[in-house]
Amino acid sequence: MLKYICIAIAVIVGEVVAKAAFPTPRLASSCSKTVVRRDITTLSPAEQERFATVVREMHRRGWMDGFGSMHDHISHQIHGNDQFFAWHRRFLRHFESLMQEIDPDAILPYWNWGTHWQNPYADPVLSSSFFGGNGRPTDNCVIEGTEARWGRNYPTRNCLTRKFRYGASTGSFWPMRAVRDVMNTAKTHAQFRSRIENGAHGIVHLGLGGDFETMWAPVDVLFFLHHAMIDKIWAEWQSRDPQRFQNVDGYDSARQPVTADSMMPFYGEDVGTTLSTNGPGYCYVYDDVPGPPAIFRKSKVMMTLNMATNITNSDVGTKRTQEKLPVLPVEQSLPMEQSSSVEQIQDSNQEDDSVATDTDSGDTKEAAVQLFVNIRDPAEANAKMVNFVPPSPMDSAWLKQRNYDVNEAARMQKLVDDVVAKINFERKHGTGVSTK
Repeated sequence: MLKYICIAIAVIVGEVVAKAAFPTPRLASSCSKTVVRRDITTLSPAEQERFATVVREMHRRGWMDGFGSMHDHISHQIHGNDQFFAWHRRFLRHFESLMQEIDPDAILPYWNWGTHWQNPYADPVLSSSFFGGNGRPTDNCVIEGTEARWGRNYPTRNCLTRKFRYGASTGSFWPMRAVRDVMNTAKTHAQFRSRIENGAHGIVHLGLGGDFETMWAPVDVLFFLHHAMIDKIWAEWQSRDPQRFQNVDGYDSARQPVTADSMMPFYGEDVGTTLSTNGPGYCYVYDDVPGPPAIFRKSKVMMTLNMATNITNSDVGTKRTQEKLPVLPVEQSLPMEQSSSVEQIQDSNQEDDSVATDTDSGDTKEAAVQLFVNIRDPAEANAKMVNFVPPSPMDSAWLKQRNYDVNEAARMQKLVDDVVAKINFERKHGTGVSTK
């Protein structure tokens, strides 16, 4: 009994700490317009710079630390169970709403890591033109791209870090063909969530490493682009059956059934409010996914303390929820002092070709080195690859630490291995089938 009391206290304290860290605007009760979330690589240079300007300001105000802290404090409630999709959709909308406090026309894009799944080194999103790639070998600090030389204050003062799984490379990700195999076979929300979370979702976190493989990963803006892709995948699966916009199933972290009426941790809003991306307060669609029906769902009233806004769910449906909440004054934000590791960063134009040690087998590492040939041009890289290599299995200890399902991850590993084998067969025999 004492154990469960301690857990409950920890959850309450975690939510209070997270909510006090940065603004938490309430969802609007209607949509004045519906925006389109797009692949970030399709944005014009001006649109890319506009997005970069917004997220740099969010970092300056300390909001990235707030997102990292919030996600970390309640991580066990939102991973490894069927709150995963709904909660992260709300989390993304929270991020986007704070973007819009800075620029009312800002829209969150997504990162389609499936485009360069077999050679992420060639992905422009991981280049200096976008969000930079691997951290510097001496301290893993990100020193190029939009987040170059960023400091963070959560969980400790340090630079923003990435540490690729194989030193100089991430290893491969999931091809979209494997993702769509899951879409075609998963019949329930619980099945689909488990297969995506323990497969395509996890491998990207593990591949990028550093802060990105921790539960405070939202200190990195790229987290939100990755999860926008995961959200897009869920939206596409939903679009295949109208009932998926109305119902969910499965269990939460306390092994209680998850339904449309279940409350989401931190937000105190019911899961059903997230089921339509163009529903009240969400108001977006994806560029290549059929738009869902706009479903109005009145949230249940649940009293939840919000230290940042002093608003509870008893305000739902009132005029107060229709008003945009003020931005937290800069002087009240978390301090963004640079850590010594950031201050000591020196300009360097040298390429990082080092390979760090890891726990993968020698055969796996050899395959990864064969695959990642450090060629930016995708066509040239593909021509040099005799066979595409599937992502290596995720370490069971890593999975357990993050509340993932080891058995499901093993099943998903077999699925993606089989898909990549089919792709290699088709390449060899010239069938012309897409490698994506």
